[in-house]
Amino acid sequence: MGRMSTRLAAAALALGLLGAACGSSGSGGGGAYGGGGGATGTPSASGAGSGGYQYGSGGGSSGSSDSGGSGSSGGGASVLTLTQVNFQFTPARITVSRGDTITVSDTNPSTPHTFTIDGTTIDVSNGAQQSQDVTIDLKPGTYTFYCRFHKSLGMQGTLVVT
Repeated sequence: MGRMSTRLAAAALALGLLGAACGSSGSGGGGAYGGGGGATGTPSASGAGSGGYQYGSGGGSSGSSDSGGSGSSGGGASVLTLTQVNFQFTPARITVSRGDTITVSDTNPSTPHTFTIDGTTIDVSNGAQQSQDVTIDLKPGTYTFYCRFHKSLGMQGTLVVT
């Protein structure tokens, strides 16, 4: 093996060990300011998140739950796109029907964000310029959603489920 190959193999091994140390079941990879995608939906699901960005990581697999879950995949065509831009959600207030799928899209070139609703299994991490579909399987009502990384900057909005 040449010098370059040895260095690449050592770097890959170091990244793999770092990723294993940061990850855990159901939470995906970690970053300096937050965990990542992980599983949403059924409480027994195991996360499949990816390695860390500085502020968190994206990815993850999902299911759904009668107690208020979300799915990062499935649930039909998206009824709207919720954009994460700068440190705000656009639109800041959305209304959907139970079971609708929305697209959460981070349009920033370098800043990751989350779409999180307390008391539910909805906690989706998007890396910069990443989008994910989320099925809103929540009981009718009004919910506050926010970005875990930037909540202190006022990055939040309102979800109305009919």
